[in-house]
Amino acid sequence: MGRIIAIANQKGGTAKTTSTINLGASLAGAGKKVLLADLDPQENLSNGLGIKLNEDDPGVYELLMEKATAEEVIKETNVPGLHLIPSSIMLSAAEAELAGDIGQDRLLKWVLREQVEKYDYIIIDTPPNLGVLSINALAAADEVIIPLQPQAFAMAGMTKLLEIIEKVKRRINPNLRGWALLLTMVDFRRNEDKRMLKEVRDNYLEKVFNTEIRVNSKLIEASRQGVAARKYDAGSTGAQEYDALARELLQLHGDIA
Repeated sequence: MGRIIAIANQKGGTAKTTSTINLGASLAGAGKKVLLADLDPQENLSNGLGIKLNEDDPGVYELLMEKATAEEVIKETNVPGLHLIPSSIMLSAAEAELAGDIGQDRLLKWVLREQVEKYDYIIIDTPPNLGVLSINALAAADEVIIPLQPQAFAMAGMTKLLEIIEKVKRRINPNLRGWALLLTMVDFRRNEDKRMLKEVRDNYLEKVFNTEIRVNSKLIEASRQGVAARKYDAGSTGAQEYDALARELLQLHGDIA
């Protein structure tokens, strides 16, 4: 049975989408079958993989509303072994439509139930808020990765997010095993970054991945081209660091020696 990972942080600009794309691509490169789910109406994950839905094409909105099946929605990407449930602007209506609906916070878990048997990893890119869609991601997940920029302003709101994760685990999803911090957009030329890196590691200890994702122009260029960094430039710092993150994750799960 596959693992479901939510990439979550209610703050924007923390590299959630970049991490979803490139961790997914690196896991696929390691021979895993991976499904990404774009749960953000801004469609950044879908666009970052070069997938744009036509007006009549179903996406994650139709899947959640049970107007389409997973088979009708899932798309192949340009990375072998990596598939995508794409988003569209239609998803912006989901929050209002789901309000008061029966099981509104468990819809994603329900529609992914069969895919867990087909994929080694399902990785969910969440919107930059803690609304119904993000709660759905947490309710479906086995674990949470929190991308965090090592700057003081980016730390704001961490306590709230961790409280929400704990509440979801207690009230909705007892299978949510835990969370881990991924330090992203690190710039070692900045004294604040170096200071905050130490503070985060001192405060959260083993809850922080060893791998750090540095600021790297190739990650931005790859996203603009609609491809993962390892396909755009496999030798780039960004691609190699996400490959290292994938290896670290697989080791934590006991999937590799």
